[in-house]
Amino acid sequence: MSEEDYTTIEDPVDLDLSEASDGLPAGQYEDFEQNGLLLKIATDGISIQDYVKRLKESDILVAVDGELFLEGPAELQNRFRIEEGDEAKWLLTFYRDGQLFDILLRAPIQSQFGLATEQETQWAMEKFKTHLYGEFSEYQNFEVYRNGSHICDILSLEKDPVAFILPSLWCLKYRLYPPLAALLAAYLTTFFINIVLFVITYLILSRFVYISQDNIMRSFTLYAGKNHYMTIAATNENDVSAIVKKIDPKNKIRFERNAIKRSTVVHKLSLIHISEPTRPERISVGGVSL
Repeated sequence: MSEEDYTTIEDPVDLDLSEASDGLPAGQYEDFEQNGLLLKIATDGISIQDYVKRLKESDILVAVDGELFLEGPAELQNRFRIEEGDEAKWLLTFYRDGQLFDILLRAPIQSQFGLATEQETQWAMEKFKTHLYGEFSEYQNFEVYRNGSHICDILSLEKDPVAFILPSLWCLKYRLYPPLAALLAAYLTTFFINIVLFVITYLILSRFVYISQDNIMRSFTLYAGKNHYMTIAATNENDVSAIVKKIDPKNKIRFERNAIKRSTVVHKLSLIHISEPTRPERISVGGVSL
């Protein structure tokens, strides 16, 4: 039986944490008997903030910071505790539609969890054996937008310094032609009026474009008829493209890049969540401590 048929094998084991917690205050979690099964976002259990990241009901949590996670919801919340001065940044690995994908979180996940089935857990753990991680510090979130024809745009959420230095070049780089036209019109108008006014206008627009670049890209992508499809963490856009096309073979990437920096791949890298100055050099590769 193929992985595509797994939804008809048996119903997922969804546990309502409001019942499992026996009256615990909101925001508190309690572990439950898992029998080696992975956590799975429960039906009607997705929180608003996780939905905004485009996590879905039935997404299966496989790993936290590169380590296989077989604990319960309470222990998951403990993983999100950090010491003062540490960066709030966690890499979670999920299983969806036969594929694994990573996502960076800056705040604890708030969704309710049930349990994956035994078959789903087996499939996810088999995939995890071959899942590769890059350098933790190089991960960033990419937003994927898709239209009805399965044409996808991949947006990097990292600030691009070109947006401040040469806003018009930044617009050209990302094919944002309407704001490019507006910038050029403002530059030409102020240049012929007064050179000082031109310099002031250039600096103000440069700062605006740099600060607002994420919203500018999102706005014109939505205007083009594409909706937010997924958020995926990776070290480069090529990896995101590969995941998107594996999750749905109909997906096509618009303006797909041919040459992108390759990630430094480490098989089964243990991503220990502590501050960078104290991050140990020792890593776990294939279960062997080096």
